[in-house]
Amino acid sequence: MTTKLRIIQIDREEIVIKAATDQVIAEAREAMTSAQGVLTLEKKGWVYHLAGRHIIRLEVEHEDEQDEQKA
Repeated sequence: MTTKLRIIQIDREEIVIKAATDQVIAEAREAMTSAQGVLTLEKKGWVYHLAGRHIIRLEVEHEDEQDEQKA
């Protein structure tokens, strides 16, 4: 089972992490709830520094890998 994390920012830009770990999800939630929170992550060679106040929503989806292979 893989976990997908979708980070939606105030400008409606989305960053999707297809294989998010529990640690990444916890860091995103912490950044979003703390006053000076910043989430730093790397995706496809780019390093993102997202201010928690710019994150409006986190969506976590759990996908079964077997379902994807059958489709």
